[in-house]
Amino acid sequence: MMKRERDTIVAVATPYGEGAIGIVRISGKDTLRIVQKIFKSPSGKIKPRFAHYGEVVNPASGEVLDEGVLIFYKAPRSYTGEDMAELNLHGNPLILKEVLSLIISQGARLAEPGEFTKRAFLNGKLDLTQAEAVAELISAKTELARKLALRQLKGALSEKIKPLREELLTLLALVESSIEFEEEDIPTIEVEELKERLKNLIKRVDELLKTAKTGKAIRSGLKLAIVGRPNVGKSSLFNRLLGEERAIVSSVAGTTRDFIEETINIKGVPIRLIDTAGIREAANEIEKIGVERSFKKLEEADVVLLVLDASEPLNGEDLKLIDLVSEVDKPVIVVLNKIDKGIELKELPEKLNKFPVIKVSAKTGEGIEELKEKILEKAGIFTAEGGDVFISLRHEELLKRAKNALEAALNYLEGGEFYSPEILMLDLREATDALGEIVGAIATEDVLGQIFSTFCIGK
Repeated sequence: MMKRERDTIVAVATPYGEGAIGIVRISGKDTLRIVQKIFKSPSGKIKPRFAHYGEVVNPASGEVLDEGVLIFYKAPRSYTGEDMAELNLHGNPLILKEVLSLIISQGARLAEPGEFTKRAFLNGKLDLTQAEAVAELISAKTELARKLALRQLKGALSEKIKPLREELLTLLALVESSIEFEEEDIPTIEVEELKERLKNLIKRVDELLKTAKTGKAIRSGLKLAIVGRPNVGKSSLFNRLLGEERAIVSSVAGTTRDFIEETINIKGVPIRLIDTAGIREAANEIEKIGVERSFKKLEEADVVLLVLDASEPLNGEDLKLIDLVSEVDKPVIVVLNKIDKGIELKELPEKLNKFPVIKVSAKTGEGIEELKEKILEKAGIFTAEGGDVFISLRHEELLKRAKNALEAALNYLEGGEFYSPEILMLDLREATDALGEIVGAIATEDVLGQIFSTFCIGK
């Protein structure tokens, strides 16, 4: 551990602002010395893992800064694996700032973002996937995101990755032994068995990679653009999906002059709804700007809802928009709105045959649940309640690296009669290292810095 990582660190572990309780967290070799100096309890003793009532006192002036409860954790039985203490004080920012300054004056330094969790990782209390899950648990926007982060914190992803890496390490050892004991009568792995085991590893890596899209959606959400000509009911549909009157609804065409964004939750997936200005030949400069912004939001969206008025035949503006959307390289759902008025739109242009069509009434709510299901389906999202793990972008990149190396090894074995264990080992090591980076068995300071810099200070 570097010298800086042996420092005693301190931070406020609760959000800034007034509250009933504010927690100051300390970790490092000087923790006990510092708290013994600044915390005075009736018993005069600090027993590990017990709650002690007392006062925080400035030893230089004798001034009492606050009263509260101290809990001290003796290494290695703490979150960080080091001596650690938590002061539960009154949640006044002025008090917490004074206590923080006092502890720093006694030899601690202010913790960096995520440094407590980083130390937990460095001291073997968590692997890297579990450490990442701490940040995900704190920032979870939906109940499903919270559940998935908690599964990962408990080691669900590690339980998938570690056996893969262990099997690769076994293969490496067997291939290496074929070099060292080539002249001796010691059994080594046959090429055909190597091929089968590599195929199995590739299949298991693929299964994990399939969860990436869902993982991204649950963590970051999806952008859903609602497009259509003016007065087809885009804003009514937006309000119906949102469950409240957010967009202005009017029979006057062109009411929405700019896009409106709100977030909804569909089966645990955050969906960023974007109600765009009606796309048509703009009547004035303001509407022109709104239409231009609509085009931009269309390009940014993960899924596009093309809304058509089912109660009347298509017009020229509809047809122009259909031409535009049919060229978009992203999932599109055709929404036939106003079915409560009766369906006059009997036939759709051939260009729309490749898209699913959902009939709805934004006014009555008919067809809305079917539309929600279709949105998740077209975005490649499946309900994650039954899934164990859903990988992040970092995991996806490393798993792809591992898969490429495994496929290179397999292609080499299937490429001909010549077989060199030394060449094969290069690819096997590449795959092993990639999996090791996921759980933190191999991790550079740059990688750790990038991961933990996203954490809040105090965690």
